[in-house]
Amino acid sequence: MKKLFLLLLIFIAASTFADDIPGYSGYVNDYAQLITEKDKTSMEEVAKEVEEKTGAQIAVLTVKSMSPYTSIDQFGMAVAEKWKVGEKDKDTGIIIILTMEERQVRIEVGYGLEGIINDAKAGRIIDNNMMPYFRGGDFSAGFRRGLFKIADIIGNEMNVELDERTKMDNNVTETLCMVIFFIFIAYIFVMMIRRMNNAKRTGRRYYGSSFGTMYPGYGHGRGGFGGFSSRGCGGFGGGGFGGFGGGGFGGGGASRGF
Repeated sequence: MKKLFLLLLIFIAASTFADDIPGYSGYVNDYAQLITEKDKTSMEEVAKEVEEKTGAQIAVLTVKSMSPYTSIDQFGMAVAEKWKVGEKDKDTGIIIILTMEERQVRIEVGYGLEGIINDAKAGRIIDNNMMPYFRGGDFSAGFRRGLFKIADIIGNEMNVELDERTKMDNNVTETLCMVIFFIFIAYIFVMMIRRMNNAKRTGRRYYGSSFGTMYPGYGHGRGGFGGFSSRGCGGFGGGGFGGFGGGGFGGGGASRGF
């Protein structure tokens, strides 16, 4: 009964503030400018393939703020009501939403996919595939990993073979990025040791040096240090977009703050 009442309030709010919901122009709608062009292209290609092979539609939305909405759940349902992602009458749609000012992320799941991606599984996708990158400042890689994980789950459950490049991005490519990252850290560590030894030989005090002062430009903005930037790891071709199909949503999914 409480859930029905909550849904009623969300639907009322969605109707009231419908004009405040941004429109869509494709599978990936990056109003907050967090996703690189390379990742956007690869994400749209995978989303198109998922739609062609399974009928399910995956959409992404980033905004600077969800105002005048007061919760990401409320905002997510409003987006779902306006965009209607997924096949009509099958309701096979998923929307990944991020609001930057409020630092909230949500996976909104359509009725027809709640059996495949329930609330708990949606939460694990955010926690395991997206949050590690968000916390490091690489929102682009976090969205790419989240969308690809959702695509893999849908493909497996519907017995559809998706492009192997998706699995490579989720495994081999990210492993390569990790190796490069640790090699780079090792290099920085060796350089710091050398500075300390040189300081001892010359009798000067060694005050240390932060990563940012030694190598300015890293650790700031998207794709920065700590996020395993997707600029050099991942990305494929492009894909067309024919609009969303009229799918319905009932509040299934998961939300997190970051």
